[in-house]
Amino acid sequence: MLNTTYTFESENWAQILGIKREQVSVLIIGNNPIEITSIHHSLSGIRNKNYVADVCFNVKDSFDRITKNKPRAILIDDNFMPGDILNFISVLKQNSKTEHIRVIALKSANSNNDVLYDVDDSIFKGTLTAETLDSVIEKNLNIIDKSLV
Repeated sequence: MLNTTYTFESENWAQILGIKREQVSVLIIGNNPIEITSIHHSLSGIRNKNYVADVCFNVKDSFDRITKNKPRAILIDDNFMPGDILNFISVLKQNSKTEHIRVIALKSANSNNDVLYDVDDSIFKGTLTAETLDSVIEKNLNIIDKSLV
């Protein structure tokens, strides 16, 4: 006799069905919990990849998360002080263990363009969808993959 099994919403259907998906670790740094939660949900809704997203609400604590989770990409809100963002990126790019991490700015407006010179890419928060987010992350990760070959 066969037993009935149940799956819960939190279980990963792709894993249950044996479908392999690329796993991509991402760190989201921002100071607005509502925006960050929305971005986190967008990443988890992308079906062709398994984004493992971690969240940090200030720049200082992000280094602990980077060391622990080793993200391939960082999404950073431009609402932090520009000096904090520039120092963060400078430290990140000068360390051989973190220099490969792609930094993508989450822009709220066309102001604060000083940050754009040091990040790898940027995207406007107003245009964020799961598809655009996946596209910009994928584009930046492909740059790394091509440079390693």
